[in-house]
Amino acid sequence: MLEECRAKVYLKNLHYQRAVARLYNRRVQPQPVVKGDIVLRRAEVSDPGHTRGKLTPRWEGSYHVTQVIRDETYTLSTMEGKTLPQT
Repeated sequence: MLEECRAKVYLKNLHYQRAVARLYNRRVQPQPVVKGDIVLRRAEVSDPGHTRGKLTPRWEGSYHVTQVIRDETYTLSTMEGKTLPQT
């Protein structure tokens, strides 16, 4: 009885979360990244071995976009002008 009730609540919550995500994604407008923009970089890029703990920041930055190579691929530099490798 309790298991059935928990399963129903779980499914109802899952359905609600998907509906909210659909509404949000319908309204959000993608913003193109262009040369000169200031962006943050995902911290996973600089730590591929995942040696950091779960409480460390997920994002690093601020960085300048110095070149747009293709969609979602950019060359970044620090605020001082040093180019970052493999970004």
